[in-house]
Amino acid sequence: MVAAQGGVAVSTVSRFLNGHYVSPEVRARLAHVIETLGYSRSWTARNLSLGRRGSIGVVVDSIEDPWFVQVLLGIEEELASRDSSLMLASLELLGRYDPSRVFEWIRDHRVDGVILAKTQRRDRAILHAAAQARLPVVAVAPDERLPDVQVLHCNNMEAGMLIAEHLADLGHVRVAFAGGPAHSIDSKHRLRGVREGLARRRLRLDPALVFSCGAWSLDAGTAFAQSLLGRPLPMTAIVFANDALALGFLRVAHERGVRVPQDVSVAGFDGLPLGALSWPSLTTVAQPIRDMGRVSCRRLFEAIVQPGSVEQIQFRMTLVPRESCGPVPAAAGTVLRLASE
Repeated sequence: MVAAQGGVAVSTVSRFLNGHYVSPEVRARLAHVIETLGYSRSWTARNLSLGRRGSIGVVVDSIEDPWFVQVLLGIEEELASRDSSLMLASLELLGRYDPSRVFEWIRDHRVDGVILAKTQRRDRAILHAAAQARLPVVAVAPDERLPDVQVLHCNNMEAGMLIAEHLADLGHVRVAFAGGPAHSIDSKHRLRGVREGLARRRLRLDPALVFSCGAWSLDAGTAFAQSLLGRPLPMTAIVFANDALALGFLRVAHERGVRVPQDVSVAGFDGLPLGALSWPSLTTVAQPIRDMGRVSCRRLFEAIVQPGSVEQIQFRMTLVPRESCGPVPAAAGTVLRLASE
């Protein structure tokens, strides 16, 4: 109808609607016809003609995690310019691991591709099912090695070195590290970075000052603080494997009268917005989380159009010094430990 009233071919209308070149005179005429007719495109029909569903799936552990919220914001920003919607699945929605909804997406061909955030070993069945269905997948900050999937991740070792050198510059010698889950690659790489960063300053990370919180949550950081505080601290600074753990520690420290950073300096990783609002504000090494969400969405659509590309994209993290880290207490009486000891 638009083509008939505009006196052009249907293909010309299609080129106009999809942003391709038509002459200025034809563009103006078609715009007027479309406005007069009140025409709007059927995205459903367009996607069907392309063999697509017009929706992508996003899989997270829990939407309550503020890290996932930032990833989703980036994905939504990218989706705003695209003709597609989003389906969301939280793997721990009911307090236990349940990937059944994701398997339904894959089995019933409900989505054109999937973005997986913080993939773990337990999610390998999802990756296998997607591969069997030839469904494009992009993994954001996976917590294991995924050689056959398009991956976006950060340089965690470099980030660990940044925070270690920052603490060394403040005079800290007795630095502790509190990690996440024992199997986590991110936690291991951040620990290795802290160790190497201290070694660069001829300092040694004492193995007795390396702890595991067992999880990534604020509650895990709280439990760790409750077990550690209440006795003389064997360190002057603690690096937590993520911001949520550090924020949990800060809460208990405040309750028990432990002064941060006067008694102990505290740092984390990720750069969550909550860290800037805590008291004291949290020193962190920030991931470009929203950028990672945007790029993951963009890469997924590229894979939908042209399958087969597998790429590893690495982002740099940025040191954000704040109030939770300060100079080593003068009364600490620390003794320099050489890396060669």
